[in-house]
Amino acid sequence: MEILTSVVGKIIDYTFVSIGRQTSYLIFYKGNFKMLADDVKDLQDARERVFHLVEEERRNGKEIERDVVNWLEKVNEVIETANKLQQDPRRANVKCSTWGFPNLILRHQLNPRRANVKCSTWGFPNLILRHQLSRKAKKIANDVVQTKGKGTFNQVGYRPALDGVASSFSTRGSEIYETRESLKEDIVKALSNPNSCNIGIYGLGGVGKTTLVEEVKLTAKQLKLFDKVVITHVSQNPDFKTIQGEIADLLGLRFDEETIFGRANRLRQRIKMEKSILVILDNIWTMLDLKKVGIPFGNEHKGCKLLMTCRNQNVLVQMDVPNDFTFKLELMSKNETWNLFQFMAGDVVKDNNLKDIAFQVAQKCEEMDLTYSAFELSYNSLENDEMRDLFLLFALMEGGKVEYVLKVAMGLNILKHVNTMDEARNKLYTIIRSLEHVGINMYLRKQSGEEWPTNEFLNRCMQIVLQRCHIHELPHTIVCPNIKLFLLTSENRSLKIPDTFFEGMVSLRVLDLTYLNLSSLPTSFQLLTDLKTLCLDDCILENMAAIEGLQNLEILGIRKSYIIKFPREIGRLTQLRMLDLSNSGIEVLPSNIISSLINLEELYMGNTSINWEDVNSTVQDGNASIAELQKLPNLTALELQIRETWMLPRGMQLMFEKLIFFKIAIGDVWKWEDIEDATLKTLMLKLGTNIH
Repeated sequence: MEILTSVVGKIIDYTFVSIGRQTSYLIFYKGNFKMLADDVKDLQDARERVFHLVEEERRNGKEIERDVVNWLEKVNEVIETANKLQQDPRRANVKCSTWGFPNLILRHQLNPRRANVKCSTWGFPNLILRHQLSRKAKKIANDVVQTKGKGTFNQVGYRPALDGVASSFSTRGSEIYETRESLKEDIVKALSNPNSCNIGIYGLGGVGKTTLVEEVKLTAKQLKLFDKVVITHVSQNPDFKTIQGEIADLLGLRFDEETIFGRANRLRQRIKMEKSILVILDNIWTMLDLKKVGIPFGNEHKGCKLLMTCRNQNVLVQMDVPNDFTFKLELMSKNETWNLFQFMAGDVVKDNNLKDIAFQVAQKCEEMDLTYSAFELSYNSLENDEMRDLFLLFALMEGGKVEYVLKVAMGLNILKHVNTMDEARNKLYTIIRSLEHVGINMYLRKQSGEEWPTNEFLNRCMQIVLQRCHIHELPHTIVCPNIKLFLLTSENRSLKIPDTFFEGMVSLRVLDLTYLNLSSLPTSFQLLTDLKTLCLDDCILENMAAIEGLQNLEILGIRKSYIIKFPREIGRLTQLRMLDLSNSGIEVLPSNIISSLINLEELYMGNTSINWEDVNSTVQDGNASIAELQKLPNLTALELQIRETWMLPRGMQLMFEKLIFFKIAIGDVWKWEDIEDATLKTLMLKLGTNIH
């Protein structure tokens, strides 16, 4: 009986609760719709806020997280449902329901006022509609609140892994080149071989190795041979941080490490996370240290395969590429060369007046080894003498860096109509970009024998370049009355230069002597009165008295040379515009030498240990002070290393304001090569130093 009473009691409780809830829909009809409108407004504001975050992430090139996209779709769906209910035309019919109950009472009393009960026949339908709409508003409001509560995200977007550079070869329409297509199929087959690890491609420069591996990369992705395919371009002088960065970008990896070693470990860990990965190393010139880059090899990660390209097969041998997986990219056939030329040249080849010339040019392209005739074709197509002269200079200077070429070009007066070193540098870079735009390879040069040419040849010679030569003895004099450039880079530091060696080169304008022991400069130096550029890099220098005769010298470089005391004779070279003492061993710089070079525009003294004098000290030791730099009115570029802050004098601000470029290190904790260009203000703020 007690159990029955308990059950009945609970049924009654649930019944009254249910009745109360149902009644509340009638009573709080307006409140439920008001609450729905407020909740929808809050949800719309939340949607707008998240939408702004989404747009910002998309502008930054990020993909949007799937749960964010799903939430926005759900929000739109819920708001649309709420709007439909709020705009439901049936809501107008519930207004009469407030008179429903009074009319029912009058009808029950059956008094003479029966006419007043006519509206009661519509009361129950209105109550039912009022109940339905109110209940629906309450339910949708709950959905709105729940949806809004799910709109908090730890992350809205993410950076997708890069897909590499698209192949330019694939833009050539439906053209198929049989020799390339066949080789590509063989390479893809080698990549599919479970026994392959290192695969290599070699061939002449410009033959199309990069284009081929781009096609292989695309095919490997289409066939899903690997989970990831990444490519990096190594070049002749590999920059390990750049190589690591190119691979990391394609893997979506960001480095926190600063050192090459630390980045290599991080990259190695990331590559090992891929079950299968193809790493393409394009344009290798010498053996590449894979451990230093951070590429696992051999048994370290059997899912990692390497595809390498180079010009010389010996490099592939050094990189442990088996013969079975070594492929040579041959030159195109005549038909393929003509088809390619037609595609690149366009409709102009259809002109009957030009067709013969076009076919001759295509034949030149077929040769691919850039012989003299091909060089002549490129040379004659250049716009002006400046471009032609620089083209020849780059071809002559094997692997010459741009700053070095600038020194030579200025000495040879190649760059016309420039008033300052900065203008000359800007013009040089502009011409280089133009040369690259027309597709000219500027760093090609053929080595010749090391025997001295005949006297007849020397009489006509205007340039002599002896790079990395193994000459054991130089003649006492060579007669070159027309020579403008003489460059000697010795592999033998003990090579002696006779005192009379330059007597027959009085028209010389550029002289470069590298890696020599010049305990005393040849006395014939004094005859080189037309000399504009002198480079004595990586030399051992002691007695430099003969340099005093070079009164027209404008550019002097003593980079990486061993010299303790700076020669006073250099102070008499008042036409100097650039002085480069970077990485030299100079410790003693006497006073009033630098300040006498009144035409100096650029001074480079980075990574030197000069004992600068404190200009504010009462004790003077005869050394130069940094304050002397204020006496150089034309100085616009400065590189300087200072051990102590007290070496910086007051009143330097005006001098620094006119500098176009400078790089300054204060203290002995800096590594010069790690210092990036900075403004003086930023640099001094870091050091906590005030300059007045």
